[in-house]
Amino acid sequence: MSDQTVRTHLPSVAQLIISIIGLATSLFSALAFLLIMELAGSMQSLDAQSDESVYVLVWLGFFLALLAIPSLVLSIRRLARLPISTVRPRSTLIAASIAFLVIIPLVYLVFVYPNLLANSFVKVLISSIAVAVPLWWFIELGQHKLPKSSHQRFWGLINFQLFAGMPIVFFVEILLFMLAMVIGGVWLANKNEFAPILMTLQTQLMVDPNNMNAVMEQFGSLLQDPAVLAAIFFALSIVTPLVEEILKPLALWFFIKREWTEAEGFSAGLVCGAAFALVESVTAVASLPQENWTALLIARIGTGLLHILTTGLTGWALVSAWKNGNYKRLGVTYLISMSLHGVWNFFAILSGLGTNLDFFSNLSLTAFSGYAPWVLGTLFAGMLAALYYMNRKVLSAQLPPLIPPLPPEIIR
Repeated sequence: MSDQTVRTHLPSVAQLIISIIGLATSLFSALAFLLIMELAGSMQSLDAQSDESVYVLVWLGFFLALLAIPSLVLSIRRLARLPISTVRPRSTLIAASIAFLVIIPLVYLVFVYPNLLANSFVKVLISSIAVAVPLWWFIELGQHKLPKSSHQRFWGLINFQLFAGMPIVFFVEILLFMLAMVIGGVWLANKNEFAPILMTLQTQLMVDPNNMNAVMEQFGSLLQDPAVLAAIFFALSIVTPLVEEILKPLALWFFIKREWTEAEGFSAGLVCGAAFALVESVTAVASLPQENWTALLIARIGTGLLHILTTGLTGWALVSAWKNGNYKRLGVTYLISMSLHGVWNFFAILSGLGTNLDFFSNLSLTAFSGYAPWVLGTLFAGMLAALYYMNRKVLSAQLPPLIPPLPPEIIR
């Protein structure tokens, strides 16, 4: 009787490597910012606001490090062939709903007393909870009664998204941004109205580089140029969704040879989208002053739902293409996800910038921006309904067809 060779589980090896890299880089970043604070404190070169911002980055680093630990432990146990629970997690929609209701008074308390966020640790902690709970509820709503991933796969998807997927997305976006800056710089250099701004910038850098108010005022007038404004909206409403909707479900490609069901692809996509939204939203919310915290948190809840829904749709369509060769569904789903993301970004820009920046004051876009919050609210309700609809659709595809009853004459 020959001994069977026990093969190493390669996905767990990859998960372990990503978890170690994520844990190490997160801790290193947090400690590096702490060192900067110590050096800056000895030189007294940072004001109180900058000091608080750096401490927020420190706690964000520790927050990311904590997220790497479950994946690290589970992958080690799998590779060490230690017992791992194979029981599929049950739906916790009720628990998520209760948690959602509990954080509403917390958010209101912060709205009434913004000084509660004066401490950087408390700010990051409350921001993390206030962002994570709605994302959890959206996942549970989308996965209700559907087969869930194992704990190892769940944390593996999160870790890949945090420490591999998001860096790739940001790297591609930065490359495209730099390319756009070069092209835009060449275009502006050939415009006569840009020459005075360039001269002012050169003079100000030589005379007083710390005071750029005059330059910023002239740049504000440049932003009134319809072509410049169109380029900004094009980048944020088309290029950004195009890149993110392609790369957000990147983790799912590692399972291309697995015989996944469409329900598993949909559920995994929901998790990937939530992980992307978690870091993006916590970083954005925790970095703002206390006075603007509540407004941005509410806006980021909608953005979180957007990321979860679009990535879930793409995951569902990817598995459908792998199993059934339904690449038409994949293409149509990607276009829908990208378009939804683009429309959301467009109206989010109008809502956030249209009432605050002077360069909109002379444009008809200002009046249009007044409708942006209503459009965003309608989109949010539509996305929530779409998430529930997709849950029902995927669930119905999982259920076996009903067997019609036999005619009475046959039974006799």
